[in-house]
Amino acid sequence: MKMYARLRYLYEEGFEVASLLVYDDASGEGNAKIIFVQRDEDGTPHLHSEVFDVAPEEMTACSALFLEHLSRAEE
Repeated sequence: MKMYARLRYLYEEGFEVASLLVYDDASGEGNAKIIFVQRDEDGTPHLHSEVFDVAPEEMTACSALFLEHLSRAEE
């Protein structure tokens, strides 16, 4: 559950998670990605991405956490 742990960490540290991606193609390195915004000291935003190998169960958990966070942010 490395991707799930990383996603939780990003939220706990206040990062803005822009998107989660998952691919059905197992031919390449990694089948899932987190894209998030990291800001410099002056506030300049930079997009970063991290690639993970995930099973369907972990991606389901990550998706649920992502959607839960989005729904709380809209309140």
